[in-house]
Amino acid sequence: MSLRTSRTLKEPARRQSLTDASVVSFGPLEPAALPALATPQRPGVPLTLWVRANAELVRERLHERGAVLFRGFDEGADALRPVVEAVAGDGALAYRDGATPRSQLDDGIYSSTEYPADQTIEMHNEACYSWSWPRILGFACALPAESGGQTPLADSRKVLRRLPAHLVARLERHGVRYVRNYTPGVGIPWQEALGCDESGLEAYAEKTWVRVERIADDHLRTEALRPAVVRHPDTGEWVWFNQATSFHLSTVGDELATELLSQVGAERVPKTSGAGDGTDFTTADLAAIRGAFAAETTAFDWQLGDVLVVDNLLASHGRAPFTGERQIRVAMAGAGTWQDVQTRPESAGLRTQDGTTTRKNGDRR
Repeated sequence: MSLRTSRTLKEPARRQSLTDASVVSFGPLEPAALPALATPQRPGVPLTLWVRANAELVRERLHERGAVLFRGFDEGADALRPVVEAVAGDGALAYRDGATPRSQLDDGIYSSTEYPADQTIEMHNEACYSWSWPRILGFACALPAESGGQTPLADSRKVLRRLPAHLVARLERHGVRYVRNYTPGVGIPWQEALGCDESGLEAYAEKTWVRVERIADDHLRTEALRPAVVRHPDTGEWVWFNQATSFHLSTVGDELATELLSQVGAERVPKTSGAGDGTDFTTADLAAIRGAFAAETTAFDWQLGDVLVVDNLLASHGRAPFTGERQIRVAMAGAGTWQDVQTRPESAGLRTQDGTTTRKNGDRR
């Protein structure tokens, strides 16, 4: 035996790196339910560095399941932004064109929607009423609620398959119409939501493909037509990607909807949705969509330090009512636009009731 060989035999085995793919285990939180669960197999695995080293593996799991929950890592909620950026391969996004109230906690970090604790937030895909939306969402638990407060998830592929064919065909052809009315003291001020002042409204409309109307001195209205069904650019799968129900006036519940209508009138409700052909959603339409979500929704209880990563096209999310304090942080990354995805039908625009195509700023061609 040579001296060199002898030394080789005495060398210790290479220590497994804390960023090796194998030091994190993936499995279902519950069988066939969202999200996939990722946990460290040894102490001290650095979540941020591990995700950066294994971003492609995480994306593969996202494409399979729609969401991944990282649990049991020392960094906890502090890993939110770098993890989301690593998975998206891009920097964190600012919260723009917002339709719900939230606070900025740090650069690229926001509070979850600040609705009263006793309210349910319906299932939705983030910001799909806008021209630009995040491809990747991240949620992190800085403080779990005493009870409730789950962030339910639903697979957008499965939701689409559950919907009545006639409803899907109608919205594939016409899309979803999102209407927002801005009046003083009701909802988010338009300057905050749109990120501009009066002089910037024309540029906003052109950039975001939104029709902007000045109804009165105290009343600004925006209307956007967006597709309802899109093809995921990576997996090639068709998904239900819209806020037909969560944007609709009925999402606040019958009692509050009635109160809003009596106070401001139908023409000034803060936001609502309808079909792109100008017709309203029927009670049956809304019930069918909500029923499909209900059949596919799963939920888990937040634990301190959990970090949840969601593919915004493949999975919708919501919020359950809760008691006690609850602190869920949010980050977004990977900006997508409607030019980045294929829709059904494959035309670039959406057909209006008179058969023309609505494109930028509501122009008809």
